Amino acid sequence: MTVLPDDGLSLAAEFPDPTREQWQSLVAGVLRKSGRDVSGQDAEDALSTALQDGLVTRPLYTAEDTFAGDPGYPGFAPFTRGGRPEGGVVSGWDVRQRHAGPDPARANEAVLSDLEHGVTSLWLVVGPAGIPVSGLAAALDGVHLDLAPVALDAGDAFGPAARELLRIHDARGLARGEARGTLGADPVGQLARTGRESADGTETAAELAALCDREYPGLRALTVDALPYHEAGASDAQELGCSLATGVGWLRDLT
Repeated sequence: MTVLPDDGLSLAAEFPDPTREQWQSLVAGVLRKSGRDVSGQDAEDALSTALQDGLVTRPLYTAEDTFAGDPGYPGFAPFTRGGRPEGGVVSGWDVRQRHAGPDPARANEAVLSDLEHGVTSLWLVVGPAGIPVSGLAAALDGVHLDLAPVALDAGDAFGPAARELLRIHDARGLARGEARGTLGADPVGQLARTGRESADGTETAAELAALCDREYPGLRALTVDALPYHEAGASDAQELGCSLATGVGWLRDLT
């Protein structure tokens, strides 16, 4: 049996703290084998990546690289380390598998197989590009929805898909407080991707968000997806800016 030390679990307590110079020396040794004779800061710079907008990503970040103040504790201001003390995933890693097959029966077979082999949540493409909304119940047959959260990706059909998933929850007698996952409402991202507004627009998405707030505390209604901007050629800063602008827009609408 493993006995923890009095001060908690100190996995590396017996090892000295490495220095940045030691790390740079190891990097230089590897680069030297590839024909690049650099050392010190030059070795670190050789592994840096120049991005658009004049940004540079470094190969190593430590506490000495931050310009921020005290990061605080998870769940407390300034929320640098997360919005909740328990973190994003209480029970550990979430292994989510995407399913987009149009045949509900085959999708169900694949879903159950994945769940039996370690997948912990499901990403279901629903609507014209995936599982029909009418086939969602069949695709989820045998799935314990209180144990395997479902994330919907329904594009223009997010309204009907969300309502069908909520109907399935109620039909199976699942307590609304036990429902987990996301309804995937993203009319802003869909507009950016296709150039057309969804039949169920921001008003429907806001209604779903209010419903989740009132009755389904474990469900999230909205999605902010920056992939449409990335696919259209946006730079890293532009992609991040679009995400933040979308989030701010949603906060204003919901308020």
